[in-house]
Amino acid sequence: MILEKEIDALIKKGVYKDKKAIYTDALRFFFRYRPEIRIEAATELYKSREVSLSKAAEIAGLDIESFKEELARSGLKIEIEAPDKKTLEKGVSVLLSK
Repeated sequence: MILEKEIDALIKKGVYKDKKAIYTDALRFFFRYRPEIRIEAATELYKSREVSLSKAAEIAGLDIESFKEELARSGLKIEIEAPDKKTLEKGVSVLLSK
């Protein structure tokens, strides 16, 4: 396949260190010029709980409110996780000690 030969030529020429570097660069450009794909990826990462809401918004290249709108358009609910009991008690303790 000609594409593989082109990739090998770029590595041989020293333009890229290895195939991973080429793929990373290619994906970076792909996501830059297809922002809707970034949003889809971020939405899926958020849906599968692999990233937080703020991280998903960052991945999508949107502010949090705009990302929330994208989630609503795609039918996903925003889930807010409460801190665990120990963290909550520590926070309350700090607030009450002031």
